[in-house]
Amino acid sequence: MDELLIKEFDIRYINAVSRKDLKEHAMIRLIISSLATYEEIYNLTKNDIRSFNGIKTVKLNNGRKTRIAPIDSRTFEVLMKVSEGKSRRQRIFDYSKAEMDDIVRKYSPAKRTYDVEKMRSAVIDILRDCQFFEHDYVSDMINGTNFEGVVDFVNDMHPMFSGVWDLDDDEVAEDFIENYILLIGERNTEKIAEDICESVERVENLMRGITSRSLMFRI
Repeated sequence: MDELLIKEFDIRYINAVSRKDLKEHAMIRLIISSLATYEEIYNLTKNDIRSFNGIKTVKLNNGRKTRIAPIDSRTFEVLMKVSEGKSRRQRIFDYSKAEMDDIVRKYSPAKRTYDVEKMRSAVIDILRDCQFFEHDYVSDMINGTNFEGVVDFVNDMHPMFSGVWDLDDDEVAEDFIENYILLIGERNTEKIAEDICESVERVENLMRGITSRSLMFRI
């Protein structure tokens, strides 16, 4: 399988299995959705999560400069959920750099370990491959420039914004599980369901869909 496709599966895998812990999942979604760095994660407060004219955003501060980044609606909802009960200026994530890396590492595929920076770099590689433009919107996103252009870009091209890196849609979930079987090497329905935080019933239905599709292509 192509290296970029493996990276994409790994990001989807980390996003799916991290749902075991909502706060850790929120941190992982923040990295994937906004390309947040260690410092930006650490400095994020409840006051930094905002919605402007229907556009969900986070204000990210690395200690030297601030940028405004769009985030997908699901990430916005999860961040708001984990910040409940906190004051407006209270940090959402109290993790050290080492703890952030440990969280990402814990949810990585067994044979391909990621940390914050490696996962962030993988998302950057995937988004750059999706650009199809001479203009580098990914650099704009990282640097906090050309906000309107970045919003258009992520809505059109970022898989997190379209829901492709989540498992809500059955067709998307079937594709993920098909690659899961190939790259993780596990076919046991109960183990897959436990790993990716889905019900056994749903995974069974999805695997039947995969089987039906394979049979259809053989005919």
